[in-house]
Amino acid sequence: MLRSPGAPLLAGALLLTGLAAPAQAAATPAISWGACAQKVAGMECGTLTVPLDHANPRAGTLDVAVSRFKATGKRIGSLVMNFGGGGNGVAILGATHAQYQALRAGYDLIGFDPRGSGGTAPVRCGDGRAWARLVELDPGYTKAFRRETAAFVRACAKDSARILPHAGTADTARDLDRLRAALGEDKLHYYGKSYGSALGGVYATLFPGRLGRMVLDAGVEPRQSLLQLERGVTLALQSSYERFLADCARRACELGKNPARTVERLLKRLEHNPLRVGERRLGRALATSALTFATAPEAWPGLSAALGQAVKGDGETLLAVSDYVTQPQPGGTYGSYASTATNLAVYCRDRIRPSEKELRRDQAELTRLSPVFGPIGVTSGFLAAGCRYWPVGADAEGRTVTHTGATPVVVIGSRKDVAAPLSGAAGLAKQLRTGILLTYEGDLHGAYPGGGPCVTGAVEGYLLRGERPGRNLSCPAVP
Repeated sequence: MLRSPGAPLLAGALLLTGLAAPAQAAATPAISWGACAQKVAGMECGTLTVPLDHANPRAGTLDVAVSRFKATGKRIGSLVMNFGGGGNGVAILGATHAQYQALRAGYDLIGFDPRGSGGTAPVRCGDGRAWARLVELDPGYTKAFRRETAAFVRACAKDSARILPHAGTADTARDLDRLRAALGEDKLHYYGKSYGSALGGVYATLFPGRLGRMVLDAGVEPRQSLLQLERGVTLALQSSYERFLADCARRACELGKNPARTVERLLKRLEHNPLRVGERRLGRALATSALTFATAPEAWPGLSAALGQAVKGDGETLLAVSDYVTQPQPGGTYGSYASTATNLAVYCRDRIRPSEKELRRDQAELTRLSPVFGPIGVTSGFLAAGCRYWPVGADAEGRTVTHTGATPVVVIGSRKDVAAPLSGAAGLAKQLRTGILLTYEGDLHGAYPGGGPCVTGAVEGYLLRGERPGRNLSCPAVP
């Protein structure tokens, strides 16, 4: 799924049926709450011990990092929250809890780091040098790209051999049920966004009788393959980029009368003659990372100005924009590898691998759809390419969404969401069978709570009072 405007949050699942949840082998231990490393007023932290392999409890355990903000009003129960790909839910809830005060009036807000992320057995992939080479490598499914991708995956396999076979969505869904029990809840009340919507769908499939009130925001299509996911990301990036170019032309920005041609020429020049910025170099790959900021309209003036300076030979500002996405670290590495490693561990565990022939065909199709973002690289196409080399087989449960219970599930999709198209939310709602689709007419990736009173009224009405939204409800975009 990556937290900057250009970092796509990815998820999906293929429909299977008839899977039953195994009985828990032993009572789930309680959570001992205490102080958090992240100093946030009112936040408590702890760990939940779960089996490493839920099918084989004797294989060892791992500790899931969890956090809590206690309810401020009459308590309904606990609301477990997942904010999307890359994990690190403890830190995200600590940083964003103020947005959810209406829900906190009735619930203890619970954050957790899904296995393979943050404080829960995070996936490690070497010292970051293999990832740095990929980040700086010009896009394209080239021999060099395949070599460096294979090297990165080998580092993941070497450093994370214990967690990789158990990092899929079904494993985390079973952790969720352990968390429910440890919190003393008979039912799981849950809010999940983006990848968190897929996780919620898998939970509803495995544990239909334990499902409480569930809202799945920025819903994703459960049946999408890795290649379909990559096409969706590429199309979304290209669409945002075209809107950026049109706005640039209307403003008579720094890129001239034909901004598209100006940027195209800049990228081609950077392939052969990267711009020096101090001890660093700005090549096509890092410039392409910067262009993902086209997904954020508020960033358009700054992005066009940075591109204009690069056209004149000064790449300092454009490199700074790229750095926001790639997160350079001391020693020449990039922090973006942490979320990428987590996402690879999850998606490669859940989905069928593409063949070499499929990847080559996809490279041609993606490049046709977007000459800028289509060539496979770390900006788009990397999940499918990385999974081609992944050392752990796919687990069908992680792409299985078919809720057989009677409990309704509210699914939200934004009509103009570039990371999770509305068709994905509609597909998820259909696969859940009891899904109620709410359409937000704007472009938010996650319409709650920023989507205005129509969205907040529906979400809070359901989670706090059990009021089901009307079917096919449409909420206007907030200006």
